[in-house]
Amino acid sequence: MDKEIETLLQKVKEANRTPFWQSTPEAARAGPMLMALLFGEAPSVKRVEDFTIASSNGFALPVRLYVPSAEPAGLIVYFHGGGWVIGTVAGYHPMTATLANRTGCAVLSVDYRLAPEHPFPAPVEDAMAALRWAAEQGAEAIGIAPRALVAMGDSAGGNLATVASRRHNEGASKRKVDLQVLAYPVTGHDFDTASYLEFAEGNLLTRKDMQWFWNHYLPDASGRSNPDASPLETKNLSASPAALVLTAGRDPLRDEGEAYGEKLRQAGVPVEVVRCEGLLHGFLAMINYAPSAGRAFDKIVAAIANTTGAANTTGAANTTGVAKGTARVAAP
Repeated sequence: MDKEIETLLQKVKEANRTPFWQSTPEAARAGPMLMALLFGEAPSVKRVEDFTIASSNGFALPVRLYVPSAEPAGLIVYFHGGGWVIGTVAGYHPMTATLANRTGCAVLSVDYRLAPEHPFPAPVEDAMAALRWAAEQGAEAIGIAPRALVAMGDSAGGNLATVASRRHNEGASKRKVDLQVLAYPVTGHDFDTASYLEFAEGNLLTRKDMQWFWNHYLPDASGRSNPDASPLETKNLSASPAALVLTAGRDPLRDEGEAYGEKLRQAGVPVEVVRCEGLLHGFLAMINYAPSAGRAFDKIVAAIANTTGAANTTGAANTTGVAKGTARVAAP
């Protein structure tokens, strides 16, 4: 574990903050997110535009489009984390702006509806609407046909990214999702996996926190086996795009993310699973704070570059894309 991670855990312990599971959604949203505390300032991007797209039940879905160059290599549709309860496009702005610049891709960041006001399946419907817009209107919006369409998300956003990309690719759209990038995704609802038990307390995300998030997103526990809520329950994943799945070594969600990667592999989907040892849930907020988190982000940039055919812009030696199998390795 990086010394920066050790310092962060100590500071969190000393802060004695109210955990999510003892908060209301309003109080949780009012507190500072990890992104604001650790990431740093957002880089400038050539063009940033806020607008809305049509989603279910007449909802005007807010999105933010980043276009880093005259000819973006691809289009990434990004779904932020926050347990389906917290998080915003504005709060993720430093990371999504960095993602656009580092990959050379346009990024569409999605302000999907949040629970408990808008529980399952509203966030899934918003995610599908965003991918549909990207497939049908993205080329016109960014000024060039993207060489690759990528669905990406972290935590609950990773859940939405993989569900929406599978359903999109199962549908009639001629423009399929080429790659899904899932950072420490929520893929199931089993709170008794080995990683849930080992990391139930003492890290940034706890077992009780995730139970609280699920209780807001899908209060009826009997409905959580729906594959659009828990993608591990999906019987046929063969339509899913190629995947890069990154798990954090010290995260209750680690085992379900790795199990999902294995299930994708069994379905014949090209997939690479990277366990980032020593890292915590939420490490995308730490890429400018902890060296190991920065190297994990390099892996994401390299996989996207491999898919778009663009030059790797990380400066890192490892330019491995998504392999036809599952590998569990630590981020270097």
